Amino acid sequence: MAFDGTKIIMGAISIIIGLVLLPLMASFTNTAKNDTNVSAVSGLTNVIDLIVYGFTFGLVGLGIGLIYLGFKNK
Repeated sequence: MAFDGTKIIMGAISIIIGLVLLPLMASFTNTAKNDTNVSAVSGLTNVIDLIVYGFTFGLVGLGIGLIYLGFKNK
């Protein structure tokens, strides 16, 4: 079993979703940082950055890992 197409397809979809969500999440964080309710809480803007960018780059990393596992020889 040297080739697993489902993992490669799922990895590609994960990378595409992560890259499409990245600019949307960037605009969300920009809007959230300008909100006075969010900026009033100490450290909340940093947490929002970590969660949002961690999620999107996590999707891209998951996609790369799935593509690697799809081509990996057992």
